[in-house]
Amino acid sequence: MAIHIASTEHSVQLAIAPTITQAKIVFERVKWMLAALGVAFTYTVSPHPSLQVASGKGKQAQVLHILDARSGHEAINLRGAGADHILIDEAAFVPESLIAEVAMPMLAANDGRMTLISTPRGRNFFYRLFLRGQNREHGFWSRQSPSNENPRVSAEFLAIQREIISERAYLTEYEAQFIDSQSAVFAADAIDECLVAPIVERGPVYLGVDWARYRDFVGVVAVRGNRLRSEVIRVDRWSGARWSHSVQRVAAIADDVAATAIACDSTGAGDAPTEDLASSVEHRQVVNVQFTSQSKPVLIESLGALIEHVRIRLLPEPALIAELENYEAKLGETGHTHYAAAPGFHDDLVCALALACSQLGHGEGIGIQSRSRIG
Repeated sequence: MAIHIASTEHSVQLAIAPTITQAKIVFERVKWMLAALGVAFTYTVSPHPSLQVASGKGKQAQVLHILDARSGHEAINLRGAGADHILIDEAAFVPESLIAEVAMPMLAANDGRMTLISTPRGRNFFYRLFLRGQNREHGFWSRQSPSNENPRVSAEFLAIQREIISERAYLTEYEAQFIDSQSAVFAADAIDECLVAPIVERGPVYLGVDWARYRDFVGVVAVRGNRLRSEVIRVDRWSGARWSHSVQRVAAIADDVAATAIACDSTGAGDAPTEDLASSVEHRQVVNVQFTSQSKPVLIESLGALIEHVRIRLLPEPALIAELENYEAKLGETGHTHYAAAPGFHDDLVCALALACSQLGHGEGIGIQSRSRIG
């Protein structure tokens, strides 16, 4: 669609994704296709990737087409004079308010069009727009594209995936089906609101660490502020590393964000790396937290309150958002509520976030910057 519109007389287009890294993938594909078609273009990468197709040379050159890549997280990154086409990749992970209240109005004066592409994310606003296309409402068109339509994805690969991951995860990731969880702890609408909550400019920083070595990921999340207003400023995770490497990496992140305290899951094998980390960062407080049937509900429900009341700003990291939306509460046989990731999903970043937020204080003394608010 982007290449087709670039064949018109003049065009201004935006490629948007939850993060600038994802937006660059679309940008690079358009570059590759233009080059393959023999179309000459120039491009820059700062302050954001921008591509131009022009006629003529030097001072006589006339810009015919522009394509900019932008992050779909900040309203200030999206606002502009107008556009003929806006392409949003992983649109279900971009806040609805930014699409409806910032991106769409940019198309009004040019009678432009918008293309939304995404892996399903439950039955949120992307699902509702998809249904409009299925119902053939005026101005809407939609279709599903499961992975078996992709000639580069083999049937053998899909068969293996179906065996090793949950049916729910398979239907979402490989068959593009919209599946919602009735037992989700964190509401998708609240998560969306937290993606565009006010920025916290200053305040103490707390790090949460969920240790893992083989099957799961080591999850690390940094949060700044207090329980009245906080912001996630760093998300990281990795797997398969030796304890010593993981400890060094966590220590480096703590230094990078100037963490006041580090809360670690010391359940089971987490004791050893937590002790090593305490020795490596003697100038920082290291807090041992054990997840038990009593302590875990308190941590998760406390995080749930922050999200429900939009007192925390989240980063648009797909792994974090996916974990939050697929984190479930189920009543066990003993009558206790059991909190865990839905089958086929991880919860390392959710646990790390809950650990970091458990250290937030109730005091004031933080700076609020609301430039990303809508309107």
